[in-house]
Amino acid sequence: MLEILTTLFNTWQLNFVIYLVSVVSFFQFYKLAVSKTKNDGAATVTLQLLGAVSSIIFIPFFALNFPSEMKWYLLLLGACLFYATSDRLQTTARKHLQVSVVTIINQLQTVFLIIYGWTIFHDEFSFSKLIGALLIISANLLLNLKENRLQINKYVGLAVIATFVFSIALSVDIGISSQFNLPIYVLITLALPALIISFAEKVTLQNISQELSSSTRKYYLLTGISWALTIIFALRSFQLGEVTTIVPLQATSVMLNVIVAYIFLKERSEIEKKLFAALMVMAGIYLTVVH
Repeated sequence: MLEILTTLFNTWQLNFVIYLVSVVSFFQFYKLAVSKTKNDGAATVTLQLLGAVSSIIFIPFFALNFPSEMKWYLLLLGACLFYATSDRLQTTARKHLQVSVVTIINQLQTVFLIIYGWTIFHDEFSFSKLIGALLIISANLLLNLKENRLQINKYVGLAVIATFVFSIALSVDIGISSQFNLPIYVLITLALPALIISFAEKVTLQNISQELSSSTRKYYLLTGISWALTIIFALRSFQLGEVTTIVPLQATSVMLNVIVAYIFLKERSEIEKKLFAALMVMAGIYLTVVH
């Protein structure tokens, strides 16, 4: 049985399907989990720890390897500091914003990564990437256009900052996951930020217990599980498949999140604008990987 599952995990198609189901579930359940929390820090830590624990079950399906050079551990520590900041900001943003809004804002990470590539890593300039980035930015501006006026509230601002910080973490994190057993890497990038936030905001075990004893406990569990699955199978898809194939396919999660939130979370306001913005984002992401 273990050999069969290991073989399946070595096909990018299966990894992508699991990723797609997981990422849509993650966005929906995250909103349901934190919508009524009174302690955003404790909620973040609870979700991170549940995700970390969930990743443990997948450890036997991947090679047990660790880097021998200290630089990889230092880079991982640096990335986790940024992940902690991003995750904490995301919780407050997701608590107050609709899923359909957050999923589109989060795609700004592609824009930030392109900018980092050009300015820091000296990537070759590409007009298709520029147009793709402008489309993603335009989709977000359209989303926040109210009565012919751009209106950005503080929670949209938090979501943008969280996405900016997350993209920094990804830039630091490039290549680290391939040095580790993948589920252990996911465990570290969830558990270590949880510890950082716990120390920074003095989150106690009692605070975590209170979150898990609330009426949204099942959503915490589902969010934690889907968070681990999302990271594992997103990274595994990229390890096995072509970036130019995987990235456009993963972009479909934006549209799916808008549609699922419309059906199940009753996010019915300005649905036409959200769908159009999602299409713009998908087109923009596709252009960023076209050569």
